[in-house]
Amino acid sequence: MSPKSNQTYTEVVNLQPDQHQVDLRVKVIAQIMFGEVEDGKVGEVKDGNVGEVEDGNETTLSKIKVAEFLVGDSSGCIIVKAINEQISLLEPQTCVMIHNARVEMYRGFMRIVVDQNTNAEIKPFGEASDDKVAHANGNDDIQPNLDKNRSLTEYQYVPQVVLNES
Repeated sequence: MSPKSNQTYTEVVNLQPDQHQVDLRVKVIAQIMFGEVEDGKVGEVKDGNVGEVEDGNETTLSKIKVAEFLVGDSSGCIIVKAINEQISLLEPQTCVMIHNARVEMYRGFMRIVVDQNTNAEIKPFGEASDDKVAHANGNDDIQPNLDKNRSLTEYQYVPQVVLNES
């Protein structure tokens, strides 16, 4: 997936819960969490053993690396959750473009999710033609606004009630 040359980017302060196809230009402030989780591919288990998949008849467990980073732009900051190879692209103090991500709610708080289900991509500034111009003009250094952390705002689901006025 390649971004369009006239790409529009959302400011962090304008993100909404459960928003999809989010494009951001942000600076990575810090890595705040790293871990590994097991991802099970379930099939039939032979003799009660967990092992490698052989003809789809066994269960395997693979490890997925997960990390969270605080990123931001001039409007605010938010936590980004990345997995596996995307983690190495989010180096602290670098500016990146995040394309086609989604906003996920975790315990009532927003997170940007960049994973295999979103078909999202992370690129350093200067890899797209419009960003080479921004880099040449010195516009690639974002000063994140740490006072408006969107991941610290708690949201609560309130169902809409429709009254029948008969």
